[in-house]
Amino acid sequence: MSQANLDVFEKGNDAFRRGDWDAMAATMDGHILVRADSRWPEQRFYGREAVIAFWRGLWESWGPDARIEEVIDRGDRLLVRWRFLVRGQHSGVEGEQRISAIQTYRKGQVILVEYFLEHEQALEAAGLRE
Repeated sequence: MSQANLDVFEKGNDAFRRGDWDAMAATMDGHILVRADSRWPEQRFYGREAVIAFWRGLWESWGPDARIEEVIDRGDRLLVRWRFLVRGQHSGVEGEQRISAIQTYRKGQVILVEYFLEHEQALEAAGLRE
């Protein structure tokens, strides 16, 4: 596994859990693109500010408890599976949501994140399933 990419990933994930948006922004390219799952209300987020706003919205609505279940090295990409322990800010309703993502790195920063609600789709997109 690319230790440099893994280090960047871990810094970003730790920053997310703390709600440290400046530290999180430092892990990504200014022209980062995020593609959400097709069932997500918004499909694409472009640029550091838009991506931070997206992640901040997740943090504010779901909470900071994002647990890493798996990380698979794909060269300049990492396939990551998270389990969010979600608690509604107003309702207090608790649950969980699993999300998989393929994160692409260049020069020590994240340049592309592709989210999947179905892990099998992420595995296929990463070339791990036929």
